[in-house]
Amino acid sequence: MFKAPAHVIISWTFLILIGIALCYSCFFYPNNHPISCVIKSYTGKDCVTCGFSRAFSCYTHLQIKEGKSLNPLSWPVFLFFIFQFILRIVIILRYLITKLPLNNRLILTDVLISISGFLLAFLPILFKF
Repeated sequence: MFKAPAHVIISWTFLILIGIALCYSCFFYPNNHPISCVIKSYTGKDCVTCGFSRAFSCYTHLQIKEGKSLNPLSWPVFLFFIFQFILRIVIILRYLITKLPLNNRLILTDVLISISGFLLAFLPILFKF
């Protein structure tokens, strides 16, 4: 029985989850989202991530300026997810084509790049809280 290494399974999982999120963003146009902000519904005030769903919808429809105007903090987060989506595809394709397990250097490089990208994208949000 053929079993993929853990890193490839993790990449598949993230590829699927990010793909679902991108499809959700593309399917629901910016002003037509069925899920509203929980924090805003309880407090009546915008939170630091209010507008992310609408902004992501704008980005998936290539309306970059409009998306940035909804929430400027959303752009680096969107780029992080797009980069991760592409990186997961590259890792999966490399494995499927070569059938070789990923070496430790490649896995470590992936982890370091992913953590660095995550921090660059999400730290500005954390500092706003």
